[in-house]
Amino acid sequence: MKKKVISLLLAGAMVFGMCACGNDNAASTNGSTPAQSESGSSESVGGDSESTAEASGNEGEAEEKTVEKPASISWWTHDGLNEEDYVAEWDAAYEELTGIKLEHTPVSNNEYHTLLETAFASGTEPNVFDLSSEQKLTYYASQGGVADLTDLIRSSGIYDRVEQSVWDSLAIDGRIYGIPKEMPSGIVIHVRQDWLDRLGMKVPANYEEYLTMLRAFRDEIDECEIPLTVPGLHLAQNLPEFYWDAEADFVYKDGKWVDGMLEENFKDAMQRLQDAYAEGLIDVEAVTNSTSNCRDKWYSGNTGVFAYWAGKWTNTLTERLNENFPDAKVAAIDVIDESYYRYSAFNVLCIDGRLSDEEVEQVFTHFLNVIFDGEEGSALLYAGAEGYHHETDANGNMTYLNMNSSPDTQFQSVYGSPWSAVVSFTEPEKFPQPVETITASMEILEKNAVFKTNTPVSDTLNKVTADLSSTRQSIIAKIVMGEVSVEDGMQEYYNKAAEFNVEQILKEMNGES
Repeated sequence: MKKKVISLLLAGAMVFGMCACGNDNAASTNGSTPAQSESGSSESVGGDSESTAEASGNEGEAEEKTVEKPASISWWTHDGLNEEDYVAEWDAAYEELTGIKLEHTPVSNNEYHTLLETAFASGTEPNVFDLSSEQKLTYYASQGGVADLTDLIRSSGIYDRVEQSVWDSLAIDGRIYGIPKEMPSGIVIHVRQDWLDRLGMKVPANYEEYLTMLRAFRDEIDECEIPLTVPGLHLAQNLPEFYWDAEADFVYKDGKWVDGMLEENFKDAMQRLQDAYAEGLIDVEAVTNSTSNCRDKWYSGNTGVFAYWAGKWTNTLTERLNENFPDAKVAAIDVIDESYYRYSAFNVLCIDGRLSDEEVEQVFTHFLNVIFDGEEGSALLYAGAEGYHHETDANGNMTYLNMNSSPDTQFQSVYGSPWSAVVSFTEPEKFPQPVETITASMEILEKNAVFKTNTPVSDTLNKVTADLSSTRQSIIAKIVMGEVSVEDGMQEYYNKAAEFNVEQILKEMNGES
């Protein structure tokens, strides 16, 4: 297949742009090869999608245009179903629905981005893949690695079935490069409500009350060995009660991008964390904890507070704790007055930018527009294959079945949870419904959380991202654990920022160079 010629010269670990070779994994169109558009651009493709009207010379006059089906579409996933949970049956259901062969490749989550970059370098990238709406989407878009879908999304009707704030958050220079399956999740604080009840305490509303709760857990609950556990100390998302409005990252403030670690409020956050750690309120293994370590500590019943993902995970944290301690109660709580919760980035389904305009339209029409149709295709995406992932009653209401990989556990999602879907359904009440613990924590998150602004492209940042991140984590750990004072630690970071040329990074992010 013919491709757009794209320069994909990505820096550092972003290796896929080291060659501008053809893509051997392009959407196959029944043996035919659609001609590449003369301009090589993706402008004016809205209105050509299947079952949509193409505007003609007179207003109100339209004609239907059918978009040719490709013989196959390739898709990489790194979340959703485990292979033993009927991935093959899901693929077969898509093929039955569309008549198109789905070349579906599940990839390890830990290796996904490296493998995707390698695939781009060799010209074997999939037609459809997902990217984080933070720096990765911006960078791929800037290099032509993902197709501009703005006009196709608008003409398909999908645009009007999504909250405007979502598109505003995803837009890059006013253009849209993909569709998220779900609203981004976020981390909320989970506490042992039964411990609060025993102490006759209310959920803390502010920082001082929060510290009082942690101290009471430490001093008055015999089984409490860890007042608060956390996987690492560098993410405000994991420790909102201490970071408040500070971030160990680049942040958009007062109309420009700044390094959050060089802001005055970051020093205050470090002092709060250092003091709490010295008091024994924070897990002494916080620096080396993984999320699975923290979960295990929570399930063991010796931990009072654990900030973790809202929604499905709130339910899991409750159920797994209750397996060991049937009388234990868990509450996802509002964030304290001084702070806010942070949404994670959107995960956005994209189409390969190396495809021709015709191929992009085919993949959009017969894949994205199918799984986001709000009806049968969306049911497949979120509820899965009938008889394997869900069952449907006489009224058309879907209920999740139990997992093949864990026969006593019911599915809570397939390639997304229906209650978190971004694109609306025609009859949402017919999709599987969440249990009350999921709903409650999601409402807590929605009430208290903010979205993160997409990070602009910086070539300098791309070269030093890993080392800069590691340096930030190391300095924060030394400060919080009391190995250095807050002032000395921040001076060390100031010197390191100069070595990493943060000043130049900010100029690039702010369009000043």
